[in-house]
Amino acid sequence: MTVTQYEDKNEQDRLKSEQQTTEVQTTSPAQEPDRQRTGRIRKKRKPVLVVLDMLIVALALTGLALILKPIINHRQQDQVSQELLDNFNHGDGTVTFDPDQLVVDGEDIEYFSDFDEYETAPTTSKPADTNYTTQPGGPTKPSSDLTPTPEPTPTEAPEKIVVRAIARIEIPDINVNMPIAEGTSKYNLRVAIGHYTPSATLGKEGRSVLLGHRMYSYGRHFNRLGEMEIGDVIIIEDKQFRYTYTVDKIDRILPYDLLKEIYAPVEGRRIMLVTCDPIRVASHRLLVRGELTKTEAIP
Repeated sequence: MTVTQYEDKNEQDRLKSEQQTTEVQTTSPAQEPDRQRTGRIRKKRKPVLVVLDMLIVALALTGLALILKPIINHRQQDQVSQELLDNFNHGDGTVTFDPDQLVVDGEDIEYFSDFDEYETAPTTSKPADTNYTTQPGGPTKPSSDLTPTPEPTPTEAPEKIVVRAIARIEIPDINVNMPIAEGTSKYNLRVAIGHYTPSATLGKEGRSVLLGHRMYSYGRHFNRLGEMEIGDVIIIEDKQFRYTYTVDKIDRILPYDLLKEIYAPVEGRRIMLVTCDPIRVASHRLLVRGELTKTEAIP
């Protein structure tokens, strides 16, 4: 290596070293405070972010619970209804559950609470403060085998509710297949269609009245009753007979007119299905009426 080459190499090394020193001096002193400030900001923000994350998770879980709760409740109601129907077909015809279980959405709106005093009245006529005419075939004193499920008084705290099925109802056109319980207490209506006890016995002379909830979920209980048309059939089965009623009249009335319709004079053997209308609002009562057109013995 010549002297000139040696000097050139030393000059290049010197320039390279100065450049690196300049870069360190340029970046480090200026950036160090920024890095420290950024680190402090991150340390300050970290607890806030944790809290926000926890709130997001809590809100997500709450929303999920709100979505799942009615689905789970509906499934449980349907399972108990099916159990009651199976027990009617093959067992003792009863189910039991806690009084705070299986509560129906909108129960306080649709519940026919004004019927309780009439169902338990041991007379063959309406209370003295009404002007309704007693119909042939009802109302009557409940017989020993048609005792409605009692509605506990506010001071009572029943451990278990017992619901017993006396029949089943099938409406092919709207895919209804449900047990019928004796009485229209709110407990009966959670899992069954209720027979209004003072009305005529199913299949017998007079007007048999059945009440059911207009469930919010499509296809449950009497949710689709508004789809029925003149000429549709309603099938009622007890342990001895299958009764087929043909729909011949559909009405929509105000709630305070319902008892008048139930106790109006009637001829023949008729049925009347009652539910609230419209869905969720329950400002009216939907009445689907039919006449008995066929009676068949069950083998």
